Amino acid sequence: MRGEERAVLIAYDTGIGVIDYWIDVSENTMAYSVIFQHLDMVKYHPICVVSDRHTSIVNVVKERNLPHQLCVFHLLKQLKEWLMVAGEFRLPKDTLLYARIHHIFMTNRIENVPKLLEEFTLFQSAFDGREEIFKWFREVLPNAMIHLSYKENVPRTSAYIESLNRRLRQRFKTFYGVKSEDSLRKTLRMLFYFQERK
Repeated sequence: MRGEERAVLIAYDTGIGVIDYWIDVSENTMAYSVIFQHLDMVKYHPICVVSDRHTSIVNVVKERNLPHQLCVFHLLKQLKEWLMVAGEFRLPKDTLLYARIHHIFMTNRIENVPKLLEEFTLFQSAFDGREEIFKWFREVLPNAMIHLSYKENVPRTSAYIESLNRRLRQRFKTFYGVKSEDSLRKTLRMLFYFQERK
């Protein structure tokens, strides 16, 4: 809306498309609770939630006891922020550390994970001073690999939603703001409708 920021939270299924959305003043726990209540009302039960680990959604996913796939893209971005300064890896061997973690996160078969972790554990001893990164890696790894345990198409990243959000922001820039929340809802419905028919 003109002069005001709004957060549009989107419930998206890789097989169905946009299931529902909720507009709020920010990305917050109450807003995520509302969107999950809407999913309950239409009897949609997610098998897994994929997110960027925003605190608000983490709280609701825990409360609902749902499997939570952490977006691998966001995890790798966070890792780069720790290992790089001014676009360069802090230490030459950090390039190798990033590549190893990236390789594990990107594996396509759950059967490969034990061998990759065994190799990684041997490799770890060459990295003094990176204990916090190894601790972080061990903490996030189970939730970064959940997608491998499903027959259904559970993505490893929230890339589609991020892309959809980027397109929405771009689209709303051309509208020079939206007159009202009702106008915003109608615009979103129209955009989601045409998005699914591409």
